[in-house]
Amino acid sequence: MEYNAAFFGLQEVYFLVLKEEKGEQFALEMLKKVMERTLGKAYTFAGFRKGDPHSFARVVEGRDEAVGLHVEFPEVTERAIVYQFHTDPFPNLKGHVDSEKLDAAYMKFKVEFLLGKDWSYRTTKHLWNGDAYTEHVIEKK
Repeated sequence: MEYNAAFFGLQEVYFLVLKEEKGEQFALEMLKKVMERTLGKAYTFAGFRKGDPHSFARVVEGRDEAVGLHVEFPEVTERAIVYQFHTDPFPNLKGHVDSEKLDAAYMKFKVEFLLGKDWSYRTTKHLWNGDAYTEHVIEKK
């Protein structure tokens, strides 16, 4: 599937307008709330097992591909997941917000909602820094 520029572009425009009107922190909080509602609905279906790394990779890859993002999971074990974005979901926000703050608006929710609070993530590579992809390493605490 092709990258869904209309979907992601709308999120970018909302973010920029909210940032201009109410400040960056407010814009990030609103983006986080929108992501939680949309992603939460997208991930709740029969067959998903909360806390299971293989289930996480399967549903996240399916959802990301459905909106045209090329993602890969080169490592999925019981204690760690390597999640790579080869498509930048928000390319037009580069220079308008710190990549870590933006990524946290959806990554923290994905990890906690799908895996649980005993998991965390860290970003080891990022497209905005000139890397070939954005990589999040998700680990069980």
